[in-house]
Amino acid sequence: MKKTYLWLIGILLAGGIIFGFWTISERAYSAENALEASYQRGFFDLIDQVNNLNLLISKSLVTSSDAQRIMTFTTIWHQAEGARTSLSQLPLGQRDMTNSQKFFAQLGDFSYSLSKKIVNGEKITPEEWEKIEDFKKYSQDLSKKLRELQDDVAAGRIKWENRGFALGKMNKLPQAMADRFSNIDQKLKDEVPTITYDGPFSDHVENVKPMGLTGSTITETMAINLAADFVDNPGKYKYDISIAGKTKGNIRAYSVELTRKGENNPEVVMDISEKGGHVIWYLNTRQIGAQKIGFKEAVDRARTFLSSRGYDNMEATGSLTQDGTITITFVPKNKQVLLYPDFVKIEVALDNGQVVGFDSTAYLTFHRQRSYPNIKISKQQVIDRLNKNLKVTRIRLALIHDSALKEKLCYEVDGELKEERYLIYINAENGLEEQILKVVETDKGTVTM
Repeated sequence: MKKTYLWLIGILLAGGIIFGFWTISERAYSAENALEASYQRGFFDLIDQVNNLNLLISKSLVTSSDAQRIMTFTTIWHQAEGARTSLSQLPLGQRDMTNSQKFFAQLGDFSYSLSKKIVNGEKITPEEWEKIEDFKKYSQDLSKKLRELQDDVAAGRIKWENRGFALGKMNKLPQAMADRFSNIDQKLKDEVPTITYDGPFSDHVENVKPMGLTGSTITETMAINLAADFVDNPGKYKYDISIAGKTKGNIRAYSVELTRKGENNPEVVMDISEKGGHVIWYLNTRQIGAQKIGFKEAVDRARTFLSSRGYDNMEATGSLTQDGTITITFVPKNKQVLLYPDFVKIEVALDNGQVVGFDSTAYLTFHRQRSYPNIKISKQQVIDRLNKNLKVTRIRLALIHDSALKEKLCYEVDGELKEERYLIYINAENGLEEQILKVVETDKGTVTM
């Protein structure tokens, strides 16, 4: 009887194990099918979107109606963004599809910039039509390559994934398909020319030459001395200062580390430009204690720090509080014009007011002597053009960037509508509305959207 009982238990256990394994296998198999379906959907969406782009670009070249052109170019923008999304959903592993993403981004953004141009009553230039022709040629080539890949998938020459149960097996495309995508991306890199236009994805925007660097080339010893003088050190700590290396990029710099005497790890790290010895950024990594100072004192400490380091006539324009510190954005003012492109960020510890963070990357990139365009619109004319329901609290001149980093001299209108605050930027030359930001006050600070 006992043996029979044990035998039955053994059968039940074996059955339970088999059932459990079958259940897990079925769930994994279902998950694999769902994942494969999502990859296929992304792939075929990408093909449809590229085909649609070809059709839309062709239509833009044929129509003579401005209304149709606006609709066509804005639809191209949406389709191109959709293609970027579909491409990003494919599990391509370590393969870099930067050139394909950039192609779609430039096509969409360029089309959007042309639609805005038409809305503003401007004409598309022959050079811009040539760029559209270029986009058409390369999108046609891309569509052809994707159709060839689609044919191979349909014929079974390339499969999405080997069938069979294996958890985590669908994390990447099979080698052959991923290689084909990589080849398509490389072809775009080799054949698509540099595209320059007024937009955030233009090639010229990605390679902005710093304009705020002044002075001659410095040595490592000079960089060490500059670091010691620049860092905020109210405790008068003794630091061992060393050069950790050099950084490349838009601003070549020395990477400097400051380590307290007797410690092993650096407390302060910073980059100092090779040309001119400007501190690009620095960060103090010390632990921040309990808050003891308020917002006004923190702003005053930050302004005093900036002034003592040669940054004069700076105005605080925004702040964010987190992790025991407050980060304040300052912009310089020149001839009563706020220079928003030249901003500097300062991080102040709220336990003792020490400046524990500094970033002047934007300042060093854009700051320079400027000549401003003639103001052709008066403040009263600006007020007359605003929404009548807007309560204006302040108007001042400001220099801002558009999406292509082109500077525009504007009136900054600070106003309220139904207890909500807005910043509206009106071009001081032509009265066009360049930008609208909503100002949101949070418990962590003031943010704009």
